[in-house]
Amino acid sequence: MKPLQLTMSAFGSYGGKETVDFEKIGHGIFLITGDTGAGKTTIFDAVSFALFGETSGQKREPSMMRSQYAAEDQETYVSLKFSEGGERYEITRSPSYTRISKRRNKNGEYSAVPVPAKASLLLPDGSEYPGSLRDINQKIQEIVGVDLNQFSQIAMIAQGDYLRLLHASSRERKEIFSRIFNTGIYSRIQLKLKEQNNFFYDSLENNRRLCFHELENVVLLDESTYQQSWRELLDFKETRTEEIKNLLGSILAEIKKKEQELCEERDHRGKLLSEVEGQLSRAQEVNRLFDGLMQAKARLDILEGQKEQWLEIEEQLKEAIRAEKAKGPENQFLGKKREYEAAIKRTQQLKKELEEITLALASAEKVAKETREASQGEVPKLSVFIERLNESMPLYGRWKTMERSSLDKKREEEEAGQYFHRIEAGLIRLKERLAANETRQEKLEKGARSLLEIRQRKTVLLERQQAMENLEKAAKAGEAADLKREEYQEAVICAQKDYEQAEAHYNDRFREFLALQAGIMAKELADGVPCPVCGSVHHPLKAELIEDAVTQEEVEQAKKARNQAEERRSQAVQAAVRALEVCRHLKELLEGEEEKWFGTSFPQDQLRVRLYDERERAGMLLQEVEKEEQEALESDRLLKKLLEERKADRGKLEELEHKKEETMNNWQQKQLDRAAAVAEAVHIKKLLPYPEEEEAMGKLAGFKKRKEELLRAEEQADKRFQYILVKEKEGKGRLVSEEENKETRRLALEQADAAFQSALVELGFIKEEDYHKAKRAPEIVRQWEQETGNYEKELLKARTVYGQFKEQTKGRERIETEQWKGQAEALKDEQKQLQTRVARVTAIGSRALQAAQNLERLWKEREQLEEKYRLYHTLFQTANGKMAGSVSLDFQTYVQRQYFNQMIHAANKRLDVMTDGQFLLQCRDLETLGKQGEVGLDLDVYSMATDKVRDVKTLSGGESFMAALAMALGMTDIIQRTAGNVSMDALFIDEGFGSLDEESRLKAVRILQELAGGHRLIGIVSHVTELKEQIGKKLLVKKTEKGSRILWDLDILPDGL
Repeated sequence: MKPLQLTMSAFGSYGGKETVDFEKIGHGIFLITGDTGAGKTTIFDAVSFALFGETSGQKREPSMMRSQYAAEDQETYVSLKFSEGGERYEITRSPSYTRISKRRNKNGEYSAVPVPAKASLLLPDGSEYPGSLRDINQKIQEIVGVDLNQFSQIAMIAQGDYLRLLHASSRERKEIFSRIFNTGIYSRIQLKLKEQNNFFYDSLENNRRLCFHELENVVLLDESTYQQSWRELLDFKETRTEEIKNLLGSILAEIKKKEQELCEERDHRGKLLSEVEGQLSRAQEVNRLFDGLMQAKARLDILEGQKEQWLEIEEQLKEAIRAEKAKGPENQFLGKKREYEAAIKRTQQLKKELEEITLALASAEKVAKETREASQGEVPKLSVFIERLNESMPLYGRWKTMERSSLDKKREEEEAGQYFHRIEAGLIRLKERLAANETRQEKLEKGARSLLEIRQRKTVLLERQQAMENLEKAAKAGEAADLKREEYQEAVICAQKDYEQAEAHYNDRFREFLALQAGIMAKELADGVPCPVCGSVHHPLKAELIEDAVTQEEVEQAKKARNQAEERRSQAVQAAVRALEVCRHLKELLEGEEEKWFGTSFPQDQLRVRLYDERERAGMLLQEVEKEEQEALESDRLLKKLLEERKADRGKLEELEHKKEETMNNWQQKQLDRAAAVAEAVHIKKLLPYPEEEEAMGKLAGFKKRKEELLRAEEQADKRFQYILVKEKEGKGRLVSEEENKETRRLALEQADAAFQSALVELGFIKEEDYHKAKRAPEIVRQWEQETGNYEKELLKARTVYGQFKEQTKGRERIETEQWKGQAEALKDEQKQLQTRVARVTAIGSRALQAAQNLERLWKEREQLEEKYRLYHTLFQTANGKMAGSVSLDFQTYVQRQYFNQMIHAANKRLDVMTDGQFLLQCRDLETLGKQGEVGLDLDVYSMATDKVRDVKTLSGGESFMAALAMALGMTDIIQRTAGNVSMDALFIDEGFGSLDEESRLKAVRILQELAGGHRLIGIVSHVTELKEQIGKKLLVKKTEKGSRILWDLDILPDGL
């Protein structure tokens, strides 16, 4: 990351808009100078705030950064253009702050308006990155590659914070290095090894429990001779498996023998039972014929006894058929009778209605007269009242308008209040949903975590299928691997010899070089001057400076040669170990695969059959595992969806918080508006002649209504009288007509009666009562006809069946069957008991056989699991630093320690120049590391003068600054050298140079200039006067009454212009 242009508006001490164009100087070191409090550090704060939303030292909140010199309408923001990976980006960010409103409120005053924090990110293609403030913060970290804390340690040494880089704990450095050097993969390897270790441990425990369960399922026969031996062996379930296996075979043989004996006895009893049941069946068949003869005789006797009853029914059926012929004349007579009776009723009803109409006519005439008199007396007075009220109504117009306005203001206030409460309620619900989703997330995470274990089980099953195909491949690969292993072993021997020679050479050179340092220091000593090593002022035996001594460059070359030899040896050893592991693995695979999967070797044809059975079984297990995998995937899908919902809810939470504040202000404004409208409406109401318009309107409506009612009553009474008068005339006419119709119906009735009586005489019925007695309903006639026919059929059938049974039993007698039944029941009981015993013995044998097969499989699996567990347990303890008696140094820390040593080496190159070789930094030796907590990246100081190691915190202020500066530069070197995912082409240093003497300061500036090279940008804030002479490029920060201004040294104008 390299800054290109920084723009600050109303930010910090800058009241207006100030722009720093870093592209003007391109690269190199520049000095930021100016008066105290002018805003030099604010430039660093602006860079940090633009990237991460926080100030450089994190001592000032972003909301505090609005300038006190800013105009009310001046917007506060910071815009930074920067390059990363050859691409240009622009980030613009505003803090949350309050400003004065642009319009007056109802009181004529300007109120405070909150401005929320916001950010905008322009991508290299010119498009704006979509997303919330949180999304933009995350994207910036992805682009730059570090967060604020890491940026502060590798690219920005803030005022008073340079010791943080130097005094960081091992754990803090581990977090920084993990992101910078992308060493998270080693942590994931540790986690993977831990999971495998736990998986095989759990598998062993499950195997042990399954073995115990299978042994407990073995049940012996009650009369077994192995009861005592079996109970004794169960006390040694894990140690005497071979004896258990042998005894289990004897138990199975005993159960098989007992089962055969019981089956033979059961079959013999079955034959005897079949013979007895055959004789019993033949006797029962003869007895069933005699039973049928008795039942047929009884049925025939019953039907013969019913013959007289059915003859009587036939006679009644004939009479009913004759009476049916007179039904037509009877129906005509009854119809005419009903018509005559109806005419009589209608005549009586008309007479009654005519009497009622006559009475109503007299009443209507009286009411019409009364309403006419009332209308003539009251309507004129009501007209006068109505006219007077209509003249007064316009006075209420203005009051009504103001009342509506007041109600509108009240409704607006209530709506604003309801909207505020809805926002507040929504905020509460959102917080509750976030809390509930957090609980739900824990449950889904538990389900999703099982996905790894399920997939491991699935992998094991797939590997079991694949293993069959690998048997043939392993034999060919083993021979080639043996040749490779021999070649790699010879290479390891050669590389070891080269390393030992290089190590010895480097140690000799380094000891000579240290001795030389003592001679250099002694050369400058004089009596009375304290020795920097021991403090003595007398120097009787000073170390001599040897001519042609070893130089530091020669020591570095020897070390480099040693490191290269060590690297070659490490690579050769790793290659040899891999080759040896491949050979061992292929050999074990070839020798152990058949034993591993089948327990023994098979001929080729039998192996194919066994492989088919294994695939079938593995297929069933895979279906079960895939079902579990789908459930876990569903949990994982729901978890991702839930995380997205929570992310959206958190963004909505910020939005609702801001909206709540806006709606509160709006509600308060509506309350004030309503109060003003109510006051004006009350003032107008006092001027009205009547308190309420509704009262006057009610009186006016009442008078109008009364007038209308009187007129309407007069009209309706007159109309009713005329209506009833007409109805009376119509009623008299209908009565005369109905009297004539009644006489006509009477004559028709007499004719129909004569015809009906004539028909009865013709059919032979002397009296009408005889006719009614013979008459039957049609359904009864049909029923009698059907039943008499059925009776004849049943009688014929009974006579036929009786004759057949009589013929079949002719010459036979009944047979006694009780003896055969007793024998059959006894044999069935015996056979049932034998079957129960056979089933019990079979079940015992089946369970024992299944247990023996399962145990055989489980014992083989245990051997394989124990071997894998020992391997992964050792790897797990090694990678996680848990080996007994060793330092607690995990795999990731070990790798990071290599980067740390390179950083220290790079830092010491510059520190040696700045301190004239007085002290160097070094990574704490493994032998001195603690056993508790995270260690391995601790920093110590090695004194060249005293040849002692001490804690880095013992350095003085100036020494600490030089060490921190060297560490920051060393870290930058290693980042660029290793081509990590972080590129930092800028460094900002705030103060610290005041603690250095002139010589150290000159050396530090020279090193920074070398570091800047042709592409880096290094900015220094300092009050040290001498730095202004050393550093040519300067950024001047100048105080004014309207805030500070920024000018490059080439932008300074002469006085007076």
